[in-house]
This record gives sequence, structure tokens and C-alpha cells, in this order.
Amino acid sequence: MTAQENIEIVDVPPEKRPGLDYILEESFEGWYLWHSRRRLRDVEIVRAAMSSDKPVGLVMTKTLDPNIGYVYYIAVAKAQRRKGIAKLLLEDSLRLFKSAGAKDVFASVEEDNAPSEGLFASEGFTPTSFNEVSKKYGNLHTVNMYRVMTVVPGEVLLHKVMS
Repeated sequence: MTAQENIEIVDVPPEKRPGLDYILEESFEGWYLWHSRRRLRDVEIVRAAMSSDKPVGLVMTKTLDPNIGYVYYIAVAKAQRRKGIAKLLLEDSLRLFKSAGAKDVFASVEEDNAPSEGLFASEGFTPTSFNEVSKKYGNLHTVNMYRVMTVVPGEVLLHKVMS
């Protein structure tokens, strides 16, 4: 049996999100740990991968406008990595964005985070730039999107056109 066969992905309401902190602590450090904890408290949607009623992974997402979704963080508990859980969480997020009518989905990853880049590439995300996004959405809207997404220097912005 693969890990994917016994994983259920569920919504996590704000009052139950503190129980996911251990996954963030195993996944991030420094600024990313601080930001992921903060985002966990106030982000629009948190979905958790559950195995035997225990959270083993999470994804945080937000709808930036009716046509644009953003994946803030995907994190998996250390003992559960390399079992396809992050891919399940990303696929679930994309299904939700598609059902909500999103035309574009963005994510950002650290420049040297090859596993994360590979995960997003496996679902059709490609690197993009501020200039490319501005051509489609205009400079002011793109500045606001970057502010909400919290894209920082040293990160690669990824983009997927939903079909």
C-alpha cells in the first residue's frame, strides 16, 4: 500500500491550525518558518493530508482575485516525505482553483530548492517574471499581487495556466 492510498485531504479551520505547527517546524527555518507560521493563522485556505487521523502534510492557498490562485506553502512531515504527499496536496489545490474558475495559479520557491521546483514543474508550472505577469495584468495589479504573495529576492515565481 502506498502512502497515497491511505491519505485523506481535508479543510483545516483556523481553530485547528495550531496542530499543524510541527510540520512547519520540520520543513522550514528562519524567515520561512516565521512567515509560514504567520500565514497559517490568517491564510484563506489550509488543507491537510491526514493519515490515520494525524496530519502529515499541509498546503496553504489563497485566491488573489476570481481568476488567480496562489499556493503559499506545501509542507510534509519529515517521516512522510518522498511518498507523493506533496503532489497530492498540489493536485488537490489545483482542482479547487479550477473549480473556482481560476485561470492562472502562481507559486514561488527558493532558487536553490530543486525538489520544490520539480514538484511544481510536474504539474505544469513554469518560471515567470514580474515583466511577464505585468504584460497580462498590468504593473499596478502585479505589484499588488507580489505584495500579497510575499515574493522575496532569491525566489523564483512559478506560473501555471489553468485549462
